[in-house]
Formats: sequence, structure tokens, C-alpha cells
Amino acid sequence: MTAPARVPRRTVGGSRSGWQPPRALLVVAVVVVALLLTDAVAQAVTPYIRRDDWPYLLPPHTAYATDVYAKNLNEGRWLNYVWWLVVGQHGTAISAALTYVAAYALFVAGLWRLVRRRLPPLHWAVDALLGLALFGSVLWVRLLYWPGTLTPSVLVAAAGVWTLPAASRRRSHLALWLLVTTVLAVLTYPPVAAVLVVCLALQLGAPSWRRLALVGLGFLLAYAVGIGVIYVLNAIAFGHPGIVVAAWRRPNPLTSLYDAKVNTLRALRSLARLGVAVWPALVVGVVAVAVGLWDRSVRPRVLRVLAAAALVVGLGALQTLVTGVVTDPRGELWVWPAVVLPAALLLAGSRRSARVGVGALAALAVIGTLTWRADVGDHQASQRRYAALAQEATALRPDGSRPLVVLYQAPRERATARGRITAGTLQMMIRAESGGVVPRWCRPAECTRIAARAPHRGTAGGAGAVVRVGTLVGVVVPHPPARL
Repeated sequence: MTAPARVPRRTVGGSRSGWQPPRALLVVAVVVVALLLTDAVAQAVTPYIRRDDWPYLLPPHTAYATDVYAKNLNEGRWLNYVWWLVVGQHGTAISAALTYVAAYALFVAGLWRLVRRRLPPLHWAVDALLGLALFGSVLWVRLLYWPGTLTPSVLVAAAGVWTLPAASRRRSHLALWLLVTTVLAVLTYPPVAAVLVVCLALQLGAPSWRRLALVGLGFLLAYAVGIGVIYVLNAIAFGHPGIVVAAWRRPNPLTSLYDAKVNTLRALRSLARLGVAVWPALVVGVVAVAVGLWDRSVRPRVLRVLAAAALVVGLGALQTLVTGVVTDPRGELWVWPAVVLPAALLLAGSRRSARVGVGALAALAVIGTLTWRADVGDHQASQRRYAALAQEATALRPDGSRPLVVLYQAPRERATARGRITAGTLQMMIRAESGGVVPRWCRPAECTRIAARAPHRGTAGGAGAVVRVGTLVGVVVPHPPARL
């Protein structure tokens, strides 16, 4: 059984003698404010959907869409496939985006509840600041554009943090929780498992290092079970016991000392890219950790959170060493709780530590909010541009019929991954506007005529255009956005 953490009873951030809003009202209000401040509402109601997420929102055998079932051979996300069977193919981009954002808000509320159980009474303003800081993950925002694929993983994360307090009351229940949540995460989106193990370190408080080591070993075993389930399911479905890593991930299986050197360097470069991607938050986190290690009253719990983060880093490095595959920074979701939790734990320390904690949470809330607004705003600009092209191209003729729409893209851009991502995204947006008809690529003669009449801004494509050539409507694919 996990003993409840002892926290000082003084109020952090002011006196409790004044008015205190009901806890449920505060949570709802802060989540709503966070959704508005970060522009998450805009993504929910006018979603920008990335090309490789569209297959999880479409019926089977849609032209130009990847087979969702076949993707399991490369990714092993079998629960995502089940979600598509039951929900995804029957919904829309808007319903998927709304579900994703709602699931994320539920996860944040559950994590907020988890943190509050480890802190002294907080002034409502400090409590609200904590909620805003937890919401503004500078990495999770990068996943908003795959709601069809990733909604199951966010639901797993939300269920994990909400059930963790009850599960931690008995060791057998905690072991079961660790097994189930880790396996479910591996079958949806493995980075979520890393987030939950950092949350578990927070919930455990300051157990003995021996017990913490046993929990870490249990996590690794549960992760291995999840991989084993994928191997079995792929063997049954495809006759291949394992995952066939896609070529674009640049796999480099470990077969020699040279491979070990190459993969080790890849792992180190991956960590460096991650540091660059989150450096403002990382600076704040380092300060919070330093103060937490200096304050003896919160040092044990800060160390346990750091140990969980080290475990996750080690697991990721091991996977890169064995396979050569690195995780994109957007998949390192554990970084945000590993940064925010030490700042939050400072609120349970000395008065000086608590003041630093409040400042760190304020900085993280600002960093997170600005990052979300910039990222969502960039994608929303693309969404509006592509939607305008799709609406213009699919506008009904005077006789009420729909035109035949084809795509044109500059050959140089069509040959790149960035170009294909852009074209595929626009292609499926046109499909949504045309009532389910997927536009085909132009044929050589058609391409020549469209290119000749297309307005050129810089190089072929520019901001995109709609060109009418005889009975055809040609859509010139815009330049790939800089973020790709």
C-alpha cells in the first residue's frame, strides 16, 4: 500500500480565509480558459488533419488512402485499428478533433488532480496556474493534427491518471494497473506509456529506492508484454512475428559494432534535437530541479520523478541502439510532466522554494500557451488556405453538376516527402468538400495545360490556385509549409 505523502498544511500563495471557488468549478473554468487561450478550440471546430491521419477517418478502400489494417504490420497499433473499425470510419474530421481535444482536457484534469494530492492547500490563483502549466505541453500540441489515429492513446492516458490513485492503494492493484495501461499504450501510441510511468513516480511519493527499482522493472516487463502482443497479432494477421519498420524511419538493425556506433550517435543526436525543441521550458525545469534538490523537504520526490525520466530516456536509447529508429521530438511526451512536476513539487517545500515554484509554473504556463498559439495558428492558416482551394474547386456548375477535379504539383515538390504530405492533405480535404470523390492526379497532357495557366509566385505552386482547363478543374498544390 502506498502511504499518503505528508505535506505542510500552510496555504501556498495566500490565506485560505478569503473566498475559495468550489474545486470542480475552478477545474472547469481553467480548462475552458486554457482551451481558449491556446487556440485548441479553433483546431477542434475547424481541424487541420495531416495526410497520414486521414485513412483513420475514411471508409475502407478509399482511393489514395493507406489501408489501415495493413499499417499494423509497420506500426502495431492494433487498438487504433479497432477504434477505426468502431468509431473512426463512421465519424468526421470535426467529430474526431472534438473527441481528441476533449480527451486531452480530461487527461489534464486527471493529472492536475494527481498533482494536487501531493501538495499543501493552494490559493485558488496558484491552483489555476498549476492547471494552465500542466495543459500547455509544448510537445503534445504537435499531435493535435492526428485525431483519428491518436484519440485512443489520449483516452488511455486519461483513464490511466484517473484510476492511478485508487490502483495505488494495494500493490496487486498497482501491478495490474501498470500492466494494463502500459500494454494499452503500446498498442495505441507507446510514448503515452512513458508519460504514465512519470505520473506513477509522482503518485508513489518517496518510496525506497528498492521499491522504485521494482516498479521500474515492472514497467519494462509490461512494455515487453505489449511488444509481445504486437508480435503475436502480426504473426496471426500477416505471418510475420514482429514489425516491419518502414524505410522512411531509416532502420539500422544492430548486427555489428559499427551499427552500435551509428545507432549510439543517432540516440545522442535525437536527445540534442529534443533539447533544442523544448529549450525554454527545459531551462525553467532545470532551475526547478536545482531548487528542489537543494530543498531537503522535496528532494526525495523530485529525485523519484527524475529517476522515472531517466528510465524513459534509457528505454528510448535502448530501442534506438537495437533498431536504429529514433523518436521524433513530438513523441517525447514525457518531457513536459518531467519539467512541470518538479516545479509543482516546490509548492510543498520551504517558502523560498514555493515562491520559485510559483514563478516556474507561471513561466511554463506562458511558454506553453505561446507555443500552442503559434503551432495551432500556423496549422490553421494552412487549413484556411487549403479549405478555400477545396471549396473553389468543388463549387457546383450552373447546371448543378460537380466538376471533375484533378491535382497538379510541381514535379520537384511531388518527388519530396514534404510535397507528398502537402498534396495528400489537400487531396483529402477536397474529397470532404466533394461528397466523397477523391481527386485524381492530372495526366501528362492535362498537367502541361494546368502548369501553363497556373499563376507563379516564386516557383511553381506558390500559395496554390484553381485553374479551369476545358471541363477540368485543376488544383495547383501550394508549396509545402516550412514546418514540414
